[in-house]
Amino acid sequence: MDVPLKHVIGTIALIGLVIAVGLSYTVLASYIEAEVARTQLEQIAEHVSLNLVEIVSLVNFANETGNVQMKIISLPSDLGGKAYLVRLINETGKGCFVQAELVTRNDVVASSIIPINSYETQLKLVTDGENPGTLEVRGEVKLIYYSGTVYGGDHDIVVWASKESFHETWAGIGLWESPGG
Repeated sequence: MDVPLKHVIGTIALIGLVIAVGLSYTVLASYIEAEVARTQLEQIAEHVSLNLVEIVSLVNFANETGNVQMKIISLPSDLGGKAYLVRLINETGKGCFVQAELVTRNDVVASSIIPINSYETQLKLVTDGENPGTLEVRGEVKLIYYSGTVYGGDHDIVVWASKESFHETWAGIGLWESPGG
């Protein structure tokens, strides 16, 4: 049975069109998903940033050295089924900011500047470059484990600040846990 050349070309063109539409849909859906995630990450970064400013301001206002203050913040466990992390960054020239990013796609990132203007008190932000550690809070058994990075699915995420001297305040993010786990 003879198959006319027109039918072969038409079938190939139709298959090519279906593939092109499928790829276009995939690219467009991926772009929209990334933009939605970026918007959510911006909101998370801003939320952490503003809570960090609030706790630093309270510590500076109290003007007591050696006193650690903290606040538990509520963050979503994931974004559309995707894990994310929040980290503090201190870059020379750019300042201090909170960065949130998807774990699986490091191109989907959002950041929020930490708006602290103080010429009297210097803010020392505990970032990934610092050694992780623990802080005892208010003489309680629970501790803040800090490292400069937390994952969104972690429970009891805190922002904390400690006035070390009249001119120096340390601040960061971490987890509020019992020493035994």
